[in-house]
Amino acid sequence: MSWVYSLPLWVATIVFIGGCCLLSAAGLYVVRKRYSRADGFTHNDVAGPIMGTVGTVLAVLLTFMVVTVWQEWDAAAQGADTEAAELSDLYHESYALPASVGTPLRAKVLTYMHLVLDDEWPLMKVGLQSRAAEKTAIEIVNTVEMYPPVTMGEQTAQADALTHAHNFLDARRTRLFNNAESVPALVWAMMILVAAITISFSYFFRVASARAHLLMILALAAVVGATFLMIAELDLPFRGPLQIPPSGFVSAIGRLTALH
Repeated sequence: MSWVYSLPLWVATIVFIGGCCLLSAAGLYVVRKRYSRADGFTHNDVAGPIMGTVGTVLAVLLTFMVVTVWQEWDAAAQGADTEAAELSDLYHESYALPASVGTPLRAKVLTYMHLVLDDEWPLMKVGLQSRAAEKTAIEIVNTVEMYPPVTMGEQTAQADALTHAHNFLDARRTRLFNNAESVPALVWAMMILVAAITISFSYFFRVASARAHLLMILALAAVVGATFLMIAELDLPFRGPLQIPPSGFVSAIGRLTALH
């Protein structure tokens, strides 16, 4: 579903909802033409229980997926803020280190933040990452790890700085992982299959008015299409028009820059 993120939101809305409605209307037209009211029989007694069972499965499946992708989207947003917060803490902790270590460390932290904000965030929108940001992240950790402390105070400061450095590096890896791991194709196939079966069974309810029957089908198809759209747009949180904004990094850069 990565192709969805290359489309504006309004286009994706038309594709998902309009596509579902169009296919559903076409299916209803074929069924009503094949089984006219002159056939003199009804399928309501059979289609009703089956529709109820399959519809319940579809509702549970879609609800589960919506909740799952929303929780992952929210966790990804919190993880990005955590990354920026750990970098800010590392920046402040660097003042407890000797100037020969703290000064270049602070410069690298600011460089990394600007690389993430100006370079990596736009790249993540298309599923990529910044090699320069990755290199700078490793340099930050190495700067803290390779420094030989002399006093007990420096040892304590180094230990705290290492904690912040490792935490921010872990948050970075999680952010990049969240931008690459999507809903498996098998799950999408299962959702589409159950939705198609549910809508197909709704064709066999005998409704006197073809217009009323069509409106019912379109309403069902629109709900399914809108749910699919929501799952697709929230699946990879740093891509597409609903990309998580880099608010944490913007705020952190503003605060740290004001210290100078």
